[in-house]
Amino acid sequence: MDDVAHQDLRLFLKELLAPWRVVLLAIALAFVWTLPLWREAIASRAFITTTLTVFWAASSFTTSISKRFVSKRYSAMWNGCHDRLARFEEVLKKLRRDQIANLSEMPNTIRRVGKTLYRALRRADLIASEVERTERDLYSAPPIWSAPSNDPQSKELYRIADKNIAEYRQQFAGVMAGVHRTEAQSAVYMTTLDTLRMKMLGYRLVGKSPEMSSDDFLVALAEARAQLQSIDSALEELDLGHYPKTISVVPPPMPLDAVDEIEQRLQQEN
Repeated sequence: MDDVAHQDLRLFLKELLAPWRVVLLAIALAFVWTLPLWREAIASRAFITTTLTVFWAASSFTTSISKRFVSKRYSAMWNGCHDRLARFEEVLKKLRRDQIANLSEMPNTIRRVGKTLYRALRRADLIASEVERTERDLYSAPPIWSAPSNDPQSKELYRIADKNIAEYRQQFAGVMAGVHRTEAQSAVYMTTLDTLRMKMLGYRLVGKSPEMSSDDFLVALAEARAQLQSIDSALEELDLGHYPKTISVVPPPMPLDAVDEIEQRLQQEN
């Protein structure tokens, strides 16, 4: 089970076992099974019990879906992508009978990229929320050292601390780079669908025959397919379990002349 599925299951169980839901279900079942009027109606009571249990599970699942995104920002990104996909499907239904060239593979590509983008946005949301929860005060306000000491060893220790701060910022930027790229991919997905949808509407509304070949339309389709394929290949970079190499930034080594200068200063001070 990957991180997204594990998060979905956790949210569902949390809603399913919410105290107020359990109490309401228990009261309803107690009422059904203790009501004198239905003491002989075993089948009716069993049917009502099954109905209440199904409703309990279904309402818990529906509520958990609305809470899958931690941040409203990423939820809005996915809602925008989903809205574009729904609009594209609506236009596609009107043009399906016209059999526009090269549209047989495009809808499947768009749907596949949409599913991949959803999971990537979920991972980006989880990573961003985790980083925000642990680093929100540290990144913007790094430690400030007091007046430098004249002791050589203290100076060297402060130098190491400053180096660690720089490395911390680079690692932070590396982790967030994958998150930012996912946000950019969602923007590309939405704008690509907007452009493609308007191309399709233009051909339909101006009365052009879909069977006629059009270089401009074929070029637009090719460009849209290329953009969608680039999204599809880039979205696999994000993995919450262990940060992938594609979003890590290796800190650059210290320049040799800087190292020599530090060593010379330490030798002079000693």
